[in-house]
Amino acid sequence: MSDTQHLVEAARDGDRGALDELVARHQGRLLAFLRAAMSPALAARVAPEDVLQESLLACARRLDSYEDRGPTSFYRWLVGIARFKVAEARRAQAAGKRAAEEPLESSVPGAGTSPSMHAARAEGGAALHDALAALPDRQGEAVRLRYLEGLSVAETAARLGTSDAAVKALVGRGLTALAGHPGLARR
Repeated sequence: MSDTQHLVEAARDGDRGALDELVARHQGRLLAFLRAAMSPALAARVAPEDVLQESLLACARRLDSYEDRGPTSFYRWLVGIARFKVAEARRAQAAGKRAAEEPLESSVPGAGTSPSMHAARAEGGAALHDALAALPDRQGEAVRLRYLEGLSVAETAARLGTSDAAVKALVGRGLTALAGHPGLARR
């Protein structure tokens, strides 16, 4: 068992020092990733340090869902969480722009989401995040870029530095894996 896995196990058992050590080992590199992943417009609206804190908080809350898959799997798992938090920030930024452009829609009675629908969406979003984090890195990234960020196959290929055919294969395998994920089963 690796040193990281020992720290994960200790943190799962409630050892705050182990959790602090995990955070200390990875926060600098994760912050550098976030600064590179966030557009200047998004970073001007939401500080990368804030997204880092949200990512680390989600890590602490979901530590029981982490599965060791090799020497760098913990960091890859953290990056998956951070990517999801960046996507959330992008959606919030886009929603803020729409709200500024269409302020009257949100004030129409019945136009919003009910509390139960909001809770169901939040639960579904958490399940999707967990399922995406469980995918191999390239598959998860391809699915995120295509369907969460809305990039075309060509744009996704350019971002991943691969061919269109490779993107289609990665997305296909990723979607197949997501379809079989127990947390995403239709209710």
